[in-house]
Parts: sequence; C-alpha cells; structure tokens
Amino acid sequence: MGSTPVPVGADTYQLSMTGVGFATQANTNMKALVAANTFCDGKGLHMVPKASGESGVYGWSPRQDNLVFMCLHADDPRYLNAPPVTTESH
Repeated sequence: MGSTPVPVGADTYQLSMTGVGFATQANTNMKALVAANTFCDGKGLHMVPKASGESGVYGWSPRQDNLVFMCLHADDPRYLNAPPVTTESH
C-alpha cells in the first residue's frame, strides 16, 4: 500500500510505501521505485531516486520505505549525472 506522491521541492516528490504481511524490505523498496517510475512516466519524465528511508522490523511491524525522488527530462543534467541513492534504516 502506497501513498500518492507529494511535492517536496522543485521537481522533487516523496511517497511512502508500506509492505503487507511478511513482505521483505527489498520487496517494499521495489514497490516504491515502481510507483515513483509510474508517476514520472505519467508526466513524460524520468525518475531519479534521491533518498530512501526504511523502517519496520520483519515479523513484528510492516516494512516501510519513504522514497524521495525527482522527475526529470532525459536531457536534464541532474538526470544525466545523477548520484547514487542513499538509504537510511530506522
């Protein structure tokens, strides 16, 4: 289950994805990335992840991913030279 992306800056959005049942963190993160890509594709743009914050304990609480990402044109230098994403676990 995921949230609707919310603008948090110029060309930048955040969404939260919560895993169901015994979903792994990797599964929850992938769902967040797919949702972000779908959102940017709908705008005719490309998704660039900026940061990912993970929380939840497998087997005890749902896994969550708070993904911050940008939607950019293919010729945007921020897309062409995008640095690797950072991940924080809580």
